[in-house]
Amino acid sequence: MTAAANSEQPLPFSPTAHQQVRDLAQYAQTGVTVMCGFPAAGKSTATRLLAELVDPVVLDKDTYAPALEESVMTELTGNPHDRDSDTYRRIVSPHIYAALVQQAARIAQRCPVIIDAPFLGYVQAANGRGERLSSYIRVVAGGVVPIRTVWVDTDTTHLRARMQQRGAERDQPKLADWQAYRDGVLDSGLAVVGPRVADYLISN
Repeated sequence: MTAAANSEQPLPFSPTAHQQVRDLAQYAQTGVTVMCGFPAAGKSTATRLLAELVDPVVLDKDTYAPALEESVMTELTGNPHDRDSDTYRRIVSPHIYAALVQQAARIAQRCPVIIDAPFLGYVQAANGRGERLSSYIRVVAGGVVPIRTVWVDTDTTHLRARMQQRGAERDQPKLADWQAYRDGVLDSGLAVVGPRVADYLISN
């Protein structure tokens, strides 16, 4: 079951990653599984493959409330696809992510759920507190269902080509000023912190 389908072409996925998804399936039969990582790392592909094995409800952050995000960011910054500015992180992101994980926790009382979203702010916050990412999300979700987190890892030097390949409109601001995106996000230490605070790793 899916709450929203991703119409983009799936990006290539390594044989190692395929096996790691199969290994993860035994744990993802209940509760919430969070697929996190950089945009274009392969989260949606991992989610699709895992969903074929688990039959969950899938909550995709990109299709969760896009019209709301775009209208608010157009009003605030003039860029409907702004997801990396301090304004977005301060005003919009906390509420979108909180609603996403709280809804997932409610649904997971009846069936498994997969969340497909970067969760980069949560990764930073969990690391700053010395916590596992799953523990941090569990507090925000306010539920008692099992929560496991999966960092979908990929070589950050390949992300630009992967974004260009998938052709998503939301990637255009990143591609338009790639150096700023690399300096502010990809080289911010998250590539090291993400695998450290997550429960599982998929190496794509």
